[in-house]
Amino acid sequence: MECQTFPYRMRLHLIGRLEAAGVRTIEIGSFVNPQRVPQMAGIQDLCRALEFSDNVHYTALVPNRRGFEMAAEAGMKHVRLAILASESLNQANFHRSVAESLDGFRSIANVAASSNTAFGVILGAAFGCPYEGRVAPRQVLSIASAMAELGADEIVLADTTGMAFPGQVEDLCGQLIQSVGQRHPQCRLGIHLHNTRNTGYANAYAAFIAGIRRFDASLGGIGGCPFSPGAMGNIATEDLVHMLHGMGVTTGISLEALIDASRWLSGKLEKELPAMIGSVDPVALNLSTNERNTP
Repeated sequence: MECQTFPYRMRLHLIGRLEAAGVRTIEIGSFVNPQRVPQMAGIQDLCRALEFSDNVHYTALVPNRRGFEMAAEAGMKHVRLAILASESLNQANFHRSVAESLDGFRSIANVAASSNTAFGVILGAAFGCPYEGRVAPRQVLSIASAMAELGADEIVLADTTGMAFPGQVEDLCGQLIQSVGQRHPQCRLGIHLHNTRNTGYANAYAAFIAGIRRFDASLGGIGGCPFSPGAMGNIATEDLVHMLHGMGVTTGISLEALIDASRWLSGKLEKELPAMIGSVDPVALNLSTNERNTP
C-alpha cells in the first residue's frame, strides 16, 4: 500500500487517464474505515464526481454490509465483496472468520437484490497465506461456489501476498472454470496477481492458458495489502498489456497512453515505480491474424 494520500480530484484525474488509454474496468478504491486505511479517505466524494456510463465499468472493494451501504449511497452500481480463503488472514483483515464473512455477505445479497448495486467477490489468499502456507483448493472453490450461489456476477481469485506459482495458478483457474464457470456461465471469472516474489507475470500467462480473460493490475505496479506482511503491489498494468500484445491478444488498450500515465503517477508519488516497460522501448510484434488470441 502506498503511503501517500491523494485528494479525490487527483484520483479522478488518474481514472480519466486510464479511461483515455482504453481501460474499461476500473476499481476506484475501497469503502473501508479511513482511520485504518487513510489512503481511501474521500472515496464518497470521488464516486459522486464520476460520470457513470455504459462505456466504463466502475467497481470498488467493500468488506462488509456497512461498506456496501456506503457504496450504494455514493452511487456505485457495482462493488466487489472482499473475503480471504485463509482463516488467519481473514481475521487479520476483517476481524471475523471466513464463515462469519459469508454470513454477512448473505445479508448483503438480500439487500443487493432490491437495490441498483450489483456485487462480485475478490477471493484473497487463494493460492497461499503467510500465516498458514498453501491454501487448499477445495476451500477456495467452496467459497467461490457459495458466492456464485448468492448471486455474485464476478469471482476474482487473488494472490494477495504473491505466493503463487504458474502450475498452481493454471490448475486452480482450470478448476474454477470447470466448476463455478460451467454452473454459473453469467459469472465473470478473473485473477488478481501481486509480484511479491517475481512470479506475477508468469502466473498471468498461466491463468491465460487456463482460460482466464480478466486480469487485475495496477498502473506502475503500485499498491499492496496493508495487513499482509511483505505484500508488494499488483502486477503493473503496462507490463501486463505489453506481454498480452506480444502474445497477439487484442486488449483495446493503448500501451503508449498507459506508459505516459505511469510516468505522471511516478512524478506525483515522487519515486520510481516497479513497472519495467516504461524504462525501455516496447517490443512491437506484428503477428498475423491467425496468430492472434482475442480475450
